[in-house]
Amino acid sequence: MKVEVENLPNCIASLHIELPPDFVTKEWNEVAKEFRQVARIPGFRPGKAPQNVVEAKFRKEIQEQLTKKLVSETTREAIREKGLKVLSVSDIDAVEFTPERSMRFTATLITSPEFELPEYKGIPVKVPPKEITDQEIEQALHALRERHATFSDVEGRNLEMNDFAVIDYATTLDGRPLLEVEPKAPKMLQGGTDFWIRLDENTFLKGFSDHLVGMQTGETRNFDLIVPVDYPVTELAARKLDFTVTLKGNKSMQLPELTDEFAGQVAENLTLEKLRESLKQQLSSEKERRLHTLKQNQIVNYLASHVECELPQSYVKDETRRIMSEIVQHNQMRGISEDILRENQKDIISAASRNARERLKANFILTRIAEKEGFDVKPQELRQRVEILANQYRVKFEKMMSDLEDKRAIGQVREEVLIGKVLDFLTSNANVEIAPEDVVND
Repeated sequence: MKVEVENLPNCIASLHIELPPDFVTKEWNEVAKEFRQVARIPGFRPGKAPQNVVEAKFRKEIQEQLTKKLVSETTREAIREKGLKVLSVSDIDAVEFTPERSMRFTATLITSPEFELPEYKGIPVKVPPKEITDQEIEQALHALRERHATFSDVEGRNLEMNDFAVIDYATTLDGRPLLEVEPKAPKMLQGGTDFWIRLDENTFLKGFSDHLVGMQTGETRNFDLIVPVDYPVTELAARKLDFTVTLKGNKSMQLPELTDEFAGQVAENLTLEKLRESLKQQLSSEKERRLHTLKQNQIVNYLASHVECELPQSYVKDETRRIMSEIVQHNQMRGISEDILRENQKDIISAASRNARERLKANFILTRIAEKEGFDVKPQELRQRVEILANQYRVKFEKMMSDLEDKRAIGQVREEVLIGKVLDFLTSNANVEIAPEDVVND
């Protein structure tokens, strides 16, 4: 067998394979023999017709079966011979049988990206201290008190900062309702009735609350604000919005006192001391998960920044479509209309393509580390992952496994388990620096 490899851009390789006549003839005779044993030819009992008669009648079928067999077997052998890391065989073409019965064909392969692994043990990461501070516990207690707060009408004074205002408001841009001019505008900016807000500098836009200070119930005010130049919705950046606001109520919030009675309202039989301890445990568990994710994100970013490689475009396209579907589903769950999604299609495609490339690159790097370290996925580990998925979707294990097999997604689940093992390995071997919260970058 003669094999030539032609490496092409975007992780594509062409295998030009030529099989010698004696080999092809031997295989041809084997296939023809199988046909001869079952062929029904007038004048001959099954299996007794001469081979040349069988070949004359079934030449096309014999050649098709032979081609299928030889292409499959010799392509696998050629890949092993050349040591190629192949993701999939995308095409077989230019199949040719010569008069001498040699056979030639070309197999187009999608190959794994070529790159050198950086040093991956001792990757530097920064995380904040894992200990739960008294301040964090007090903040959690304050959040609990706010959830159990009561409200009362404010009498005898005008609206002040930190009050809760009940308002009707409308927003216009260039003299027209904001939604008509800019469908991408956040829902909270578009207007509302009986809307509760707390007056602080972060309400809606900077300066919004300042314009409400001093209002009396029943009063209406008109004012405009310039949207910051760094506003996330770029279509609104640096533009002037006009607001009409009517104050319908002024409320103050009364927080419950920190007592055993309050703790019992949060959960039965809790004292304040037990509530503090319970919050500390919850915060500790949440922080452990957050720090673990923070480490993994930094590790992936480090590896990606130290590797340059091409990516197979067909895989990028498939991953882009998958991420686009995730983005659309997420936004539909948030109540974003199909019209708005269509208007933002270009941005969605751009974001999905960028994320697809980042995700694929990270997966190739982590998979390569798994190969080097000899990691694999045991049947029990795969089963445990499928059981988790079954519980999430509230179906039986057998049903989830069947669905995954029908969608040919078992390989994807196995890859997720494998990558999880690699990330755990890298995290346990990372060079961790404890740093203040405000200097840690996620």
